[in-house]
Amino acid sequence: TAAPVATDAPTVDLPDVVVTYSVLGAFVEQLVRGVADVVTIIPDGQDPHDFEPSPRDIELINNATVVVANGLNLEEGLDDALATAAANGTTVFYIADHVTVLDIVDVNDHSAHGHSHPGAQSDHSHDDHEHSDDPHVWLSPATMLEAVPALTTAISAALTVDLTAASEAFASELAAVDVELGALFDELSDCQLVTGHNELGYFAERYDCTVIAAILSSPSTTAEESASNVEFVIDVIKTHNARAVFTSLGTNPAVARQVADEVGVPLVEISTHYLGTTASYIEFIRQLGTTIAASLR
Repeated sequence: TAAPVATDAPTVDLPDVVVTYSVLGAFVEQLVRGVADVVTIIPDGQDPHDFEPSPRDIELINNATVVVANGLNLEEGLDDALATAAANGTTVFYIADHVTVLDIVDVNDHSAHGHSHPGAQSDHSHDDHEHSDDPHVWLSPATMLEAVPALTTAISAALTVDLTAASEAFASELAAVDVELGALFDELSDCQLVTGHNELGYFAERYDCTVIAAILSSPSTTAEESASNVEFVIDVIKTHNARAVFTSLGTNPAVARQVADEVGVPLVEISTHYLGTTASYIEFIRQLGTTIAASLR
């Protein structure tokens, strides 16, 4: 007798794309949805700057066909595992190798000036501590848009899938949200930012803002706040009549509160390193932009 005809569609076992942290995971998810599953190593809400992987995390990376990482020492605790996986044949794609990377500007040293260079082909090793590249590339949708063609090619080749239509659609969404945020910031007479750990360099560059001070002068959240730096930040806020202090994951909340209270400006919590309640990268970057703009009106 003939076999019964299945009425339910079979569950498709999709290949995995392993991604280092949550915001980047959401970015990749919008590209591969329906074609691959995204597995994120660093849980949402944990700081990628100081995350240390478990043996299971390392095994996940080692067994992956393709891994997408930020690079520029953002996920420093994963650097060794990523290098080992790449040496063993895993496709490891670093976003920072395919975008225009900005130099870190020490915003608490007004003699410093920022420059940029396309595609920082860094060695992603533990020995690369002294580089001046700013790792926070995901905080500008225009910067991330630069990586979409190469990311599409890398994942398509690694998984033997066709992402052409998805890539074009995602690129359009990124361009649209960039225009939307650009219009929002064009309406502001002034955009001076006081940040937690100098993470808004790409955002500021894109939307004609100026980061005038940072509670942590280093873009790595593992730096320590010094009393003199806090006093400097307070003086800068008073001098420039800054409207808010923006704080995020990795900044000591008590110190941020102290600074805001002393100068009498709002302390505004922004989500720069985690998705929080947002369900996609587009939502994430839109919420970040609208929160900052609303606080500066």
